[in-house]
Amino acid sequence: MSVFSRRPAASPSTSRSASPLTRTRLLTVATAGVLVAGLGVAPAVADEGTGDRDSTSARGSLSGPHGGYRGRNQTSDGKPGTVVGPPPSLRGRSVQVKNDVSHQIAPGVVLREWDQVDGRQPVGQVRMNLVTVDLDAPDLSFEELSPTYVTSRKKVSQLGGWNDALTAVNGDFFDIGRTNAPLGTSVDREAGILTGSREGWIPGVNSTLWFDAAGPHVSPIAVQNTIRQRRRWSVSGINHPSVPAGEIGVFTHAFNRTPGYQVTGGKKRAREVVLRKNRVVSNRPKLSSGTKIGKRDKVLIGTGPAAGKLKTLKKGKKITVATRFGGGRPTVAISGDRPLLVNGVRTVVNNTIAHPRTAVGIDADGRKLLILVVDGRSTASRGYTMVELADLMTALGAENAINLDGGGSSAMYTRTGTGAMGIVNEPSDGGERLVPNAFGIVYHAPLPPVVPILPPAVTPTPTPTPVPAPAR
Repeated sequence: MSVFSRRPAASPSTSRSASPLTRTRLLTVATAGVLVAGLGVAPAVADEGTGDRDSTSARGSLSGPHGGYRGRNQTSDGKPGTVVGPPPSLRGRSVQVKNDVSHQIAPGVVLREWDQVDGRQPVGQVRMNLVTVDLDAPDLSFEELSPTYVTSRKKVSQLGGWNDALTAVNGDFFDIGRTNAPLGTSVDREAGILTGSREGWIPGVNSTLWFDAAGPHVSPIAVQNTIRQRRRWSVSGINHPSVPAGEIGVFTHAFNRTPGYQVTGGKKRAREVVLRKNRVVSNRPKLSSGTKIGKRDKVLIGTGPAAGKLKTLKKGKKITVATRFGGGRPTVAISGDRPLLVNGVRTVVNNTIAHPRTAVGIDADGRKLLILVVDGRSTASRGYTMVELADLMTALGAENAINLDGGGSSAMYTRTGTGAMGIVNEPSDGGERLVPNAFGIVYHAPLPPVVPILPPAVTPTPTPTPVPAPAR
């Protein structure tokens, strides 16, 4: 069985080489044995117009000129996607797979790279990078990879290299260009809860990839905070970049510095209370910005009516913030914006806007993990719509799957066919984007040599042996 255990301490001195590698396309194969079929498993539904499930809910979202999620564009960067034409008819023709190369990069872990050619315009092909993990393989653990602070951003290759990861991909959507904090739930195996909110940043939509002793899951995970001495006060989240009106946000040392009015949407009716060792040490009518948050400190920021409630807390008063999970008990977790598949049912509807994508899926038996990065926004690869992404995950064998951040954030760092470590996809910004966290696989044993996996040979259909007619 895989080990879901503590990872080695993150240290730059233990990293493998993280120099980016140019994609190697060494073998061209287009045989029936390696085609990925099934991209038309369900009819396409209308695109992301007003009111459908791929649009951002106004409640709890960070959309707008300074928001971390730009609604219908489905990526943190807010850049426009590629508007694609209708899916080509598959009647009388098949999707072609070219340049299909696979390597076993560790026992039970396979890297596959290929070009999927379907003729859908304006660019009729998409480049894929897939890591498949056998969850019964030994010496593997699965980790949320973060910098020292959740408001810091690093390259996926840095996060992977520092943690000695075998594979790492970009993780959660984030509040790009403002606080830079992740928008969803993130749980580190050693540090515990780093970020999270009670309802998610798109209530009723957000989902999380999380792990416990039983293995991986894709489902909503809520982080519920309670002030024990004031249980009726509404606490929205921990280290979350948005504090809704009338609620209280909690910020810890992991956020690094006080956020000021960035987290209140600029609303000035707010109050800041600093706790040290669970005692009130300051209570201010104005929010500080850029003040270092100590390791033993918690900063409470209340907006609207909640600011009035915080005003009643006197210096020296004991205030304890209790945190627990709703929906599961993860030891490791990283969020995306929404599920792609729930128990085999496709849950997304956009089929007109393509972006670079990152997705993680679990097969029906819960014994395989699929980590996929789809390149996009280039003349060589258009990216995928949400419907195409969900359908491909189905074709690859996923029963449940989640959409992580995409666009320029999409990056895969892994061991390659040469045995070196590097970025194997082609990020759409021309290089790696700085991101707040990543999802990684760590192999806890000496790595054996990489093993090429040859494509299956085409087996000729045997000619039936004639059977003599019975004598009359």
